Amino acid sequence: MFRRLSLIAIVLVVVAGLVFASGSPETAKPDSLIVWSAAAEDEADALIAAFIAEHPEISVDVIRAGSGELLTRLNAEQPRPGGDILLGIAKEAFDANYDFFRGYVAANHGDLPPEVRDSASEPRYYGFSMPLQAFIINTDLLDESEFPRTWKDLADPRYEGELVLANPALSGSAYAQIYMMNGLYGFDFLEQIAQRATFVSSSTVVPESVARGEYAIGVTGEGNIARYIDEGAPVTYVYPEDGTGRRFDASGIIANGPNPEAANLFMDFLTSKAAYKIIRETRNRRVVHPDFPGPGTLPSLNEITFFPYDAAEAAAMREDLTDRFSDLIQ
Repeated sequence: MFRRLSLIAIVLVVVAGLVFASGSPETAKPDSLIVWSAAAEDEADALIAAFIAEHPEISVDVIRAGSGELLTRLNAEQPRPGGDILLGIAKEAFDANYDFFRGYVAANHGDLPPEVRDSASEPRYYGFSMPLQAFIINTDLLDESEFPRTWKDLADPRYEGELVLANPALSGSAYAQIYMMNGLYGFDFLEQIAQRATFVSSSTVVPESVARGEYAIGVTGEGNIARYIDEGAPVTYVYPEDGTGRRFDASGIIANGPNPEAANLFMDFLTSKAAYKIIRETRNRRVVHPDFPGPGTLPSLNEITFFPYDAAEAAAMREDLTDRFSDLIQ
């Protein structure tokens, strides 16, 4: 009996020595990270370089693909996916694949408004950037006192012939616009908009037409407004006082990924002001951090009125709402 216990004790000492020498899984320092990125290449490269500068001990591999391809891979590789971070895909895509992500309270959690992160106590994703819709106004054609201030104002008869919109059957951003107006004021309001506006085939034609003075008012992504202001066109912005949809893309930690500790460190970095500064400056994007202004001279988030944007509902009703609205503008 004594001999058997002695042998067990020797084995335990040897095992303990090996663990002490190599480091236990709980205390081992992370040295690898695999990022699955749907972000633009230059944007992802700049973020990875800044992270490595903070953590030179960590080797980072990046796999770049579209969000659909990355989500397909995420599903196919369950229950042990090969990635640690999913970078820069739509918030609704995280919601649709929620169980494949791991909750984590990032070091900068408190710096970000609840509206731009997962609502769980341990969020499974944090906001990345925001595509916002706003009004572009030609200042040669309208005085400031004549600007529309709300979505509802766009139906004012005085703007008939002065308002240009993209066809929502041909443009995703144009569909987002009519979805928001329908949610605020109903389909009867959309009938009024159909009577007032001129509809063009491309969303890029809207800001171009307003910048050239062909129309006084357009609705477009805010980045387009910033571009024409920077180019010296006689245009300005109005964010509707009745709100614009709070739409954002996000990043999260993949559940059961191979490098969980490194993933935590990357999420700490990704929610920092340094990371959001990179995102904003690399692609002139609107970021979700409230301390940063929008693209160019556009205002910060705390100066804009928002309402929730239900992307799942928008997708579910897109065909029906688009068909009904198309009948009005043909």
